[in-house]
Amino acid sequence: VKMVAASCVWLASKLEESPRKARQVIIVFHRMECRRENLSIEHLDLYSKKFSDLKMEISRTERHILKEMGFVCHVEHPHKFISNYLATLETPELTQEAWNLANDSLRTTLCVRFKSEVVACGVVYAAARRFQVPLPESPPWWKAFDADKSGIDEVCTVLAHLYSLPKAQYIPVCK
Repeated sequence: VKMVAASCVWLASKLEESPRKARQVIIVFHRMECRRENLSIEHLDLYSKKFSDLKMEISRTERHILKEMGFVCHVEHPHKFISNYLATLETPELTQEAWNLANDSLRTTLCVRFKSEVVACGVVYAAARRFQVPLPESPPWWKAFDADKSGIDEVCTVLAHLYSLPKAQYIPVCK
């Protein structure tokens, strides 16, 4: 579990705007493990066998993750569409709320289940409902943005479910 977590963080850092070296990820996860086990935080020698084994294992695990994902790991985020959609709809007051909802949508599977345009429309719709801002119905506003009503409704349902969940709690997995 720990190696998969470290490999996922390493892979995710490569896919987003802040790539990290394997060395950095290994050092952080080593420190976290020392703290979790109530051990003194020891310096991990970069030339030790332990470090080279960890580096090889993190690389191997990353390849397994990529293979399971079919090497498809590019996800387009809905954020880039939000400002344009709100400007087109002439509702700039919804920008911050829609942006926050788009950030929270990343805690779900929406970005891999729907096109980014649909998720963007869903968060705009949810923001408009929250602030009771009317959106044009004739013609339906979402058609201009290459989305369908059922997808928008599903995005809203998933977000509503996310907000209904209790606050996350830490569960130790090593004991």
